Amino acid sequence: MSSSKWRIAAGVACLVGGSLAQLVQCLVTPVAQGDSAADQVSQAAGHLSAMRLAVVLDVPLVLIIPAVLYVGVVAGARASRLAAVGTVLAFLPAVAAEFLLAGDALLYEAARQPDRAAATSLVKAYLGNGVIGGLTVVYLIGHVIGFVLLAVALWRVRAVPRWAAVALGLSPVVEIAGAGSGTTAVTAVGYALLVTAFGACAATLIRGRREEIAPASAQQSGIEPAVPTAR
Repeated sequence: MSSSKWRIAAGVACLVGGSLAQLVQCLVTPVAQGDSAADQVSQAAGHLSAMRLAVVLDVPLVLIIPAVLYVGVVAGARASRLAAVGTVLAFLPAVAAEFLLAGDALLYEAARQPDRAAATSLVKAYLGNGVIGGLTVVYLIGHVIGFVLLAVALWRVRAVPRWAAVALGLSPVVEIAGAGSGTTAVTAVGYALLVTAFGACAATLIRGRREEIAPASAQQSGIEPAVPTAR
């Protein structure tokens, strides 16, 4: 398998696998974002199996981070300043905030402790930590602005259908609105929009690979490749 084919396969895995893991994790987790530490520990304790699955899903969910780089490639980050800025704003805060996922494991372990009060105090201290709060704010700002800029870049270059570009731009806004209101259904819609947009980017990567292979195959067989015509 050529290095180019490996890169495409990795991109598709990150785009599709990461976004799907995020959506499923949102639907599986028993914890409502925005609730108090005591409520979150109680929710996790009442559904330990679901919480355990949510923690496991945090592993493939990390693929969302490199997936952003592939979206930048599709949006033309090498030639477009808009796409490049959008990629940086979406990628770097996500890397810095990666360890925020540890909150799920902390909740799971806290829910298993016999001393519920002490466990809740630990979770409360974690959620109220200044570094955690600061990283969360930076991540959310970069997440929204970066994805919106990438959506505009995708719209301009028409690398994906325009509905996919719109889905990418709307996804962080809907996701945060759902998390802020504590409405899982709305958050899930935001993640579903991201699955749609990332899926379209994955399809573009695959299509681009096929277009690379076709001229090479024609050249090896001695057939002159057809000259593309404008549509």
